[in-house]
Amino acid sequence: MMDEPEASKVLQEQFPEYCHPNVWPKDDLPELEQAFKELGQFIVGVGAQVAKTCDAFVHAQLPTTFSPTHLQDVIKKSKTTKARLLHYFPQGGITEGEKRDDMDSWCGWHLDHGSLTGLTSAMFIDESNNDGLKEVACPDKEAGLYIRNRGQQVIKVSIPRDHLAFQTGEALQLATRGLLAATPHCVRGATAPEEDPTRYATLARNTFAVFMQPSLETVVTEDGRSFGEWTKEVLDRYYDKENKEK
Repeated sequence: MMDEPEASKVLQEQFPEYCHPNVWPKDDLPELEQAFKELGQFIVGVGAQVAKTCDAFVHAQLPTTFSPTHLQDVIKKSKTTKARLLHYFPQGGITEGEKRDDMDSWCGWHLDHGSLTGLTSAMFIDESNNDGLKEVACPDKEAGLYIRNRGQQVIKVSIPRDHLAFQTGEALQLATRGLLAATPHCVRGATAPEEDPTRYATLARNTFAVFMQPSLETVVTEDGRSFGEWTKEVLDRYYDKENKEK
């Protein structure tokens, strides 16, 4: 949406991960910048349409406390929207204590901490030959994105190639007092048969995600914490900062 986020020096020092200018590989991959921006802006545009429906639903339930344009304003005004190309490396080996058929073997269960996340379908690549990476159909129908619904049922999400999917995050759950709950999700890797444990050892998964979230200074908690302050707490929770420092 922008190459240099509009932020004060204070915010730049406090949150360099949000305020650093974009860095593009103009020499090594010059076509990436335009393709990345076009897809990212398209997803944000569709997300703004999704936001209208979300806002109407929540405002009808909370007419005195929830703005009829809350999520639309987040998407329109935020300076912290992020897009990421996500690469899930081939599962070439099994580490101690890990099972190849673990539900979250490619990405652990978590919640997005923003407001709304836009997702493309996944692209699977055979990396056996680095000189000519080849797109392939996923060989394991059980591999891919899974969510847990409010009934605690685990459901596989299959996004068709020409579709987008959207899921809600924790910031929106806070703003809507739980009417729109954050979506727990994980990614399951391809499970090779026991007789051939390295069958999918060169299979990688790639996708593109856009995280639409409030600006850093926007208050998101009842006790007055900003999105930037609250985000640091969320990331510490996921990455267990205290134990890692020990």
